[in-house]
Amino acid sequence: MKPYYDHGGIQIWHGDCREILPTLGKVDLVLVDPPYGVAYETARRSRNDKLRCPVSGDGSLDVFRSAWPKLIDRLADDRHWYVFASPRKIPEAMEIVQPKQVLAWDKGDRGTVGDLEAGFGEAWEAILYGMQGRRPLNGKRPRSVLRYDWSSTMDPLHPTVKPVPLLLRLVAMSTLDGETVLDGFMGSGTTLRAAKDLGRKAIGIEIEERYCEIAAKRMGQEVFEFPTPCQPDQTPSA
Repeated sequence: MKPYYDHGGIQIWHGDCREILPTLGKVDLVLVDPPYGVAYETARRSRNDKLRCPVSGDGSLDVFRSAWPKLIDRLADDRHWYVFASPRKIPEAMEIVQPKQVLAWDKGDRGTVGDLEAGFGEAWEAILYGMQGRRPLNGKRPRSVLRYDWSSTMDPLHPTVKPVPLLLRLVAMSTLDGETVLDGFMGSGTTLRAAKDLGRKAIGIEIEERYCEIAAKRMGQEVFEFPTPCQPDQTPSA
């Protein structure tokens, strides 16, 4: 088995992470944004929205549940990990990963979903944080609420994409120059881009080949030009 992309310390693998992970060596940070198990509802977007796409495997946390032991097995001793999760699935996700802390990513006024008339705007997402062994965070002690105003339409590559600046911060706090970051649910490659920009090595695994192609292009461009987002009849992974 060969990587889809391998250049400058960045590797992209196309396939199911549960099959690929056992073939990899140890890494210095696991940072993943797996399917949330919320059955991402494309109906929340207008029918003409270019990001009106389902998320593969998002009907439950089963995919992540089976992948997590393989992910954590790749993590070296005294290293950190981060897992993004839906606020609605925190208890279930915590049963899988058993975090040290639950961080909150404050998405500002841009990120609101749910009942628009009789509900509060769900403008945050959880980041479960833990470590294998113990390792100090880099820099000053951070707050557990990280504010990065965001909407996926600002980076129209994947329906649940995360902002690169947020990932830059997580990678910077938990790795040193030249260390390796692993993302088993790579999507469009934002974690890998953050690692590359910080001088880290990175390994990304993605089951949807379309996103492997996007991520590979993203690694080679100083200023990334967004391709046409997926159409409603396409089914990307998380």
